[in-house]
Amino acid sequence: MGQGLSCRGNHDHGLFTAVQQGDLQIVTALLEQDPTLFHQTTLYDRHSALHIAAANGQIEILSRLLDGSVNPDILNRQKQTPLMLAAMHGGDVAMLL
Repeated sequence: MGQGLSCRGNHDHGLFTAVQQGDLQIVTALLEQDPTLFHQTTLYDRHSALHIAAANGQIEILSRLLDGSVNPDILNRQKQTPLMLAAMHGGDVAMLL
């Protein structure tokens, strides 16, 4: 698999770090506590949790996010979808998207 996507400069809630590390338990707890986090993005690059999960090959996290009705076609600052990042980073997660 290719190099993953970093999530530096995040909000304080820790969702993006948990997504990047593949911690499904923390991701689920955070999203249950605050469902608005489904729609948060990183400040500069506007990566969603779905972008980060796709780029880092986190299949379980992707599945959880998609179950939460996250828009799979959301664009980041560079006009890239999560599917594009999954393909760029060599992940097998593209078939979920």
